[in-house]
Amino acid sequence: MTAHFKKPLCAVMASLTLFSAPWAYAQETETESDTETSSRSFLPAYFEQFAPQNAFDMVRRVPGFQLRGGNNARGLGQGGANVLLNGQPITGKGGDPFDQIARVPAANVVKIEILDGTSLDVPGLTGQVVNVLTKSTAGISGSWEWNPEWRNRQEPNLLRGFVKVSGETGSLSYAAELRNRAFRNGDYGPETRRNADGSIYEIRSYKGRYNGDNAGGSVNLTWKPDSEHTGNLNLEYNQFNFVRNSSYIRDAITDRGIDGSERFNFGEDEWNGKIDGDFEFPFLDGKLKLIGYYRQEGSPTLARFFDYDVNDNLLVQTEFHQDADEGEAIAKTEYSWSPSDGRDWQISLEGAFNFLDIQNQFFDVLNPDNSSELNLLEIDENRAEGFLTHTRKLNDKWSVQASIGAEYSELTAGGQTRTFTRPKGFVSTTYTRDETFNITAKLERQVGQLNFFDFSSSVSLQEDVGDRGTNLNLVPEQSWWGEIKLNKTFKDGHAIDIEAHGRTVSDIVDSIPLDIDELDGNGNIINTIYTTGIGNIGSGEQGGIHVNTTIKGKPFGFEGVEIRAGVAWHASSVNDPITGEKRQFSGQRQFNGEISFRHDIPKTDWAWGFYAETFENGSNYSPFEISRFDMRPGWNEIFIEHKNVLGMKVQLELGAVMEIHNQLDRRIFTNRRDLPGATIDRIENRKREFDGPYVQLKVSDTF
Repeated sequence: MTAHFKKPLCAVMASLTLFSAPWAYAQETETESDTETSSRSFLPAYFEQFAPQNAFDMVRRVPGFQLRGGNNARGLGQGGANVLLNGQPITGKGGDPFDQIARVPAANVVKIEILDGTSLDVPGLTGQVVNVLTKSTAGISGSWEWNPEWRNRQEPNLLRGFVKVSGETGSLSYAAELRNRAFRNGDYGPETRRNADGSIYEIRSYKGRYNGDNAGGSVNLTWKPDSEHTGNLNLEYNQFNFVRNSSYIRDAITDRGIDGSERFNFGEDEWNGKIDGDFEFPFLDGKLKLIGYYRQEGSPTLARFFDYDVNDNLLVQTEFHQDADEGEAIAKTEYSWSPSDGRDWQISLEGAFNFLDIQNQFFDVLNPDNSSELNLLEIDENRAEGFLTHTRKLNDKWSVQASIGAEYSELTAGGQTRTFTRPKGFVSTTYTRDETFNITAKLERQVGQLNFFDFSSSVSLQEDVGDRGTNLNLVPEQSWWGEIKLNKTFKDGHAIDIEAHGRTVSDIVDSIPLDIDELDGNGNIINTIYTTGIGNIGSGEQGGIHVNTTIKGKPFGFEGVEIRAGVAWHASSVNDPITGEKRQFSGQRQFNGEISFRHDIPKTDWAWGFYAETFENGSNYSPFEISRFDMRPGWNEIFIEHKNVLGMKVQLELGAVMEIHNQLDRRIFTNRRDLPGATIDRIENRKREFDGPYVQLKVSDTF
């Protein structure tokens, strides 16, 4: 860990020590409230002021708790989301576990517990874990929400919302959801193009619209014939239709500039579906769990670019067609046994198959001779991994979990097959002084997941330096990851969560120089195209610190007030593949800060509040350009809410109250930066304001 990581970490550790001592004593001398809610256990009465509709609404209000999504890495992996349902992990990837928790009506929640992940018989879970305990109910219950939005310079978004139902019949419980996560976004603003000396040669005016409809449905079934047998089946299907329309008007300032206009259109009609399930039952002296997961997606896309002169005569018309089919199939088995109290073992075996079939083609409509041949690429990976995991409670304060394993991978791209064997595993330990304070440390050997689209070539019609060649030699990143987390809860719900993490990475995936040789009929090189691709650039290090806190207003005389705030700092270091000089990882998020304020006015059904977020990015590096994207001053919104309008919960939100714009600065070079004589060709400065402010309405209810 480098010095610029150590200083902020030491400062945070010291401040926590000073901050926690007097509050810890106060906590130890207090008794629980008459609702029996403690710092590690929350009854439904605790959440009444927020009028939650479902279990996920409640989990989000647990003081100091930070949600971590399901595994998006290789296969199902270990750990996953830090949310359990009745003590059991939820099968799925990404946001699947949170979606399933959101289908549990708030009325069915008995209690929400905060547990120590290291002490659980769930390999890979560390830090704070929420366990949602529910009760059985007769009949059908559910919730619905209508979430329309009105945005400046946009058509109203009236079709966003969902309806959820759940119920039980005998030993079978079920939950289902129909939804549309539609969005209507846009931005507009000026762009200046400059020579290398900073002089302006062209000014552009931009307008963009990014609209999408994401309709889908999900069904979750749980079969529990007795206390020792449990089966789950989850099905989901989504249809995603996205349209991007943007335009430029160009005004020349010097002879280098060109008067005229540009239009760019992009459309995608994606479908995706998945099915997963698991079944757990007694086996020998322990439990055996069989898990299956399958996901498939089809993504046809079409991009079109039009260039006009000042008299609206069409000069250029190009198109890029792409059709991609991808999928993932996983079979996993877990055998767990406990030879004695506080000691658990698990053996897990997982097999996975990932594939991507992609075809794309570039068309020059006005000059067909410039069109490309159809590009076809098939990529698939067969992978197997196994782990032996042991969890042990050393005493009342210490617990440890260790896992050792390996994976075997056979990766085939464009007919070229490579095989890899990689060690994996982790060790984590947790110290729990009492229910108000714990520390978790973890060291893990990780293998990253490749984005199969990175293998394939691509054409950028509008940016003119975004073309990418095919690279079949790409391999996943590998890293040593270390983290330490401190969780402290105080009297009356105050909480602070601090995480410091660092990793050393090899085979970093980034943009690389790529030479493509053109051959004659005899196989002789007649020309070399200097372009870019996605590849591996070597090793580096990365680290960060996250601090999140929850403050309740009641102890300070502001009953009903809750403030949540979080800040994060990140830094990294890698050798640039072009210059060899040290730089940060491309696109590194350097700083992120957010704050939310909510006031539930006592003895009324009214609440109000605000949310604000800002961030600072590092530069993106590629062989032809260096760019940087930021949003200023940051996202912001205010809301007012009434919890009983004819029995419904109604919230009115005003977003982008303060003007928000994104800023993109690019330096584009005359040639690839590693070639002799490459200098800055032009500088682009963009400032695009969001289509705001906007008004959003949320009307919801349960039944």
